[in-house]
Amino acid sequence: MLYMATRADVAKLAGVSASTVSYALSGVRSIKPETRERVLSAVAELDYHPHFAAGALAGGKAKALALHFPGGKYGIASSVLEYMTGAANAARERGYHLILWPNEDTQMNEIETFCKSGLIGGVLLMEIRLNDDRVNFLTESGVPCTLIGLTSKPDLFKYVDRDFELVSQKAIDYLFELGHRQIAFMNNERKYKGVKIGVDTRFQSAIVKYSKKIGVKTTKLLALNEAASGRNAFIELRDKHPNVTALIGVNDLATSGFISAANEFGVNIPDELSVISLNTPDNQVRMAWPPLTTITVPANQMGRAAADILIDQLEGITGSNNQQLWVGDLVVRGTTAPVRS
Repeated sequence: MLYMATRADVAKLAGVSASTVSYALSGVRSIKPETRERVLSAVAELDYHPHFAAGALAGGKAKALALHFPGGKYGIASSVLEYMTGAANAARERGYHLILWPNEDTQMNEIETFCKSGLIGGVLLMEIRLNDDRVNFLTESGVPCTLIGLTSKPDLFKYVDRDFELVSQKAIDYLFELGHRQIAFMNNERKYKGVKIGVDTRFQSAIVKYSKKIGVKTTKLLALNEAASGRNAFIELRDKHPNVTALIGVNDLATSGFISAANEFGVNIPDELSVISLNTPDNQVRMAWPPLTTITVPANQMGRAAADILIDQLEGITGSNNQQLWVGDLVVRGTTAPVRS
């Protein structure tokens, strides 16, 4: 069996007490620089890895964060993993651990219990609803939290999110310049407990509002974030809306399914129909052919930013930007072209 070094082993090698090892690693109390160096040298020599909950159980600061994602029947899309990876990396770099908590709202009291016991310092929330019971519950319970998304009252909370209006404007302006005046957008209308997910509602609102402003006619196609649903959306577009010349995809897997269906039914992309995606990670742009034109999703950076905001709050660091909106860059690839004359 592989032997794992303990705090007592580090203390013995460094010639200090076990509590001094804890102080050197946690920074709870100041110690002499030369003592700290001896401890760190012993840690490196023994390859010691402290248990993340040990400090909390001994009365120190909790060094774990919970990321709550109520996937439910919709599961966790691959694009969402970019947010999680960014948050996990940022937490680790600052000495914290990220615990994924993919359960339902009814279990939020478990997170509160762990936070109040000192095992978890705070919570990152994803899949934010415009009226989100989780946010209200954690706020009333005094549990620090940061949102990846917005409620209907964004000024009250710390958050990172995409700027749906600017993302939509960038995509529509680009299609407008290519001559497209009739576009469709493919979106979800997910609900939890009868309440719509904010990202779906806000993308739809932004697309419709800006299109109307500049004289572009829009058609809505509903599709779950799965390839088969994207295929069905293509068939609906082909049969019912033949005058549409461009599609804006909000869901990554559905957009890939849409393009695959176009290839299946002999519709040339981009010559006959342009497609731009607002929510496809760069590592997925070649899942269908041709490669997708996108507004890039800075999901990894956003996840990192959310973790940093929460950790700053836990450590009493002020002056950071606690409310951030991100856009992304237009990257033209193979699925968009000027309208054929």
